[in-house]
Amino acid sequence: MKILVANPNSSDIVTGIIMKSASRKAKETTELIPLTNPKGTKNIDCGFADYQSVWSFIRAILEKVEEVKPDAVVLAGFGNVGVFALKEALSIPVISISEGTQTIAGLLGHKYTVLTMLKQFIPYQEDLVRLYRLENKCASVRGINVNVEKCVTDREETLNQLKEEVLKIVEEDGAEVVVLGCAGLCGYDEELQELVGLPVLDPVTVAIKIAEMMVETGLTHSKKRKFAFPPQEFDAYMWEGN
Repeated sequence: MKILVANPNSSDIVTGIIMKSASRKAKETTELIPLTNPKGTKNIDCGFADYQSVWSFIRAILEKVEEVKPDAVVLAGFGNVGVFALKEALSIPVISISEGTQTIAGLLGHKYTVLTMLKQFIPYQEDLVRLYRLENKCASVRGINVNVEKCVTDREETLNQLKEEVLKIVEEDGAEVVVLGCAGLCGYDEELQELVGLPVLDPVTVAIKIAEMMVETGLTHSKKRKFAFPPQEFDAYMWEGN
């Protein structure tokens, strides 16, 4: 099978760490195809950055899907990043690392915590929990103060801050599972899991396995109501100047 792994940040550095995590547990027969947002910001760290980046991201995905004909798409950004729009536009499985990993986390314990980058990003992530209707399973959202790219390039500082916050999760929040809430945090799961003795989920690794399962079982999102195809042709939604 072929899975398109799409990074909504316009950072090849972040795409590199995403693909490393994507390949960790993927089957040898699964072809992973990377895509980096050609426009937008290198660091989606707030709602403004999300909305500024998502238009070019959606268009790039649709073009790549037409080109390579993947069996599924993994949206490797821990945010909205156009997931519902892409489920409307496509009939193949579209898995958000945010929605998918938090849903799995709810199966692994009574409550989970999202550990994201930048404390300013916490309200955005709390809104996403409500959007996914998972608020009864989410114990808390916590953040460090390192942006997306620096989570990849400054590993020592990132790991120190993650360790400090993850210990608070165990002691203060009552969570039984930790979700790393940023694609830049890929690869920190095993060391943190050893530290706290709780399941710590790498969102890209988890989303790839969800995608493989959906392709193998023939499951995809319903096209009946919420994710029905747009009523107009895609080009009708283009601004005339583009």
